Amino acid sequence: MGVPSVGQVKHAKAEARAAANKTGRHRKILTKKKLKNEKNQARNAKKKKTKREDRGRGGNTEAPDAMEDVAPGRKRSPSKPVAKGQGSGTPGARAASLKVPKAIRISTRGGRRRKPTWR
Repeated sequence: MGVPSVGQVKHAKAEARAAANKTGRHRKILTKKKLKNEKNQARNAKKKKTKREDRGRGGNTEAPDAMEDVAPGRKRSPSKPVAKGQGSGTPGARAASLKVPKAIRISTRGGRRRKPTWR
């Protein structure tokens, strides 16, 4: 191919230096990731060793059972059912909904109001 250009020589020199020192840009990124991974592994191992056994629901016997029924208190009376087509909004919203004409099926897609599915 002939004599390498000045740029090619510089590039080869930089590549050789990076390979020898392992200080290239991507090498720095990989080193940083590896160090962080090792640090986290050590941290998690330490956490696992010092984990307290009395935490959580399993070991606590004095506490009341979570699935136990609560003492019955006053109960709400059942709500008055809403009349069909009225919705449960404010009186103004109910009045406005009555003024809107019923939806007429034009196409199977889109439309102003919700419609039953065609599936």
